[in-house]
Amino acid sequence: MDDIGIIGVGHIGNGFLENLLADGYDVTVYDIDETTLEQASEQGASRATSPAALATAVDAVVMAVPGTPEVEAVMGGDDGVLAGASDLSLVIDVTTTLPETSRECQTLCADAGIRFLEAPITGGSPREGMHMLVGGSEADYDAASDLLETLCTEHTRIGPVGDATIFKLGLQVRYAGHHAIDAEIIEFMRANDVDPDPLVDFLEFDIEERYFSGDFSQAIEGLGGLAIWHKDIGYARQVARETETALPLAGVLAEAYKATVRRTDDEAGHAAALRTYWQVLNGTDGENGD
Repeated sequence: MDDIGIIGVGHIGNGFLENLLADGYDVTVYDIDETTLEQASEQGASRATSPAALATAVDAVVMAVPGTPEVEAVMGGDDGVLAGASDLSLVIDVTTTLPETSRECQTLCADAGIRFLEAPITGGSPREGMHMLVGGSEADYDAASDLLETLCTEHTRIGPVGDATIFKLGLQVRYAGHHAIDAEIIEFMRANDVDPDPLVDFLEFDIEERYFSGDFSQAIEGLGGLAIWHKDIGYARQVARETETALPLAGVLAEAYKATVRRTDDEAGHAAALRTYWQVLNGTDGENGD
């Protein structure tokens, strides 16, 4: 596989583009954002006018889009990937979606004679780099190994399609809970006129500075901000409802993130912004901090 297509060249997709070009692949890209397409072209990528046109020109497609609705739109329809997939051999979806979305994609790809892998990616591990959690058959995973090596720092097969998505959703709930409790304890200290700085200065906990400063601007442009936490926790809860799995703490997290999204501006992009919700609940509105 020498010709690779990327659908979605935001923060994650652009990282893939850089890696692929550095390893000598020919890359074609598609995105609904003209600015990101122009930037990708300047880096050396070819541009496609639709997912179908992209699929016609490449051996493998990597999708990095926001969520389930976008994956469904990209894969199906007259302009979708499958409409132009006559010579396509592999589709890798790194999007965090519902597990059923991945299973449906696998079925559609199998009917067209195309290998499919779900490969949600995370950069939140204590280990450095970007890590892929792969769902698919062992044969498809092995066939895609060279491409996966280029796309990410490390990867591991979790199980069949669907399993990696469930693993990633569980991981997102963990991340969300960790960030939420950090935000809550910092606001607890501030609301009681105690400086939280020794958490980092003395105890050396790994808490980002923005939790203390109140600067909630997005550190990574285009990543989706607080909305991505809201989406992924929502997906986890939907799976839990369907499988009758109890997730009581995830329910609390979902309500906190939902309230925070409603109370912060569109540029807020970090879980630390949960502090604004705790401030409202405590009637402080930032008067004891920042």
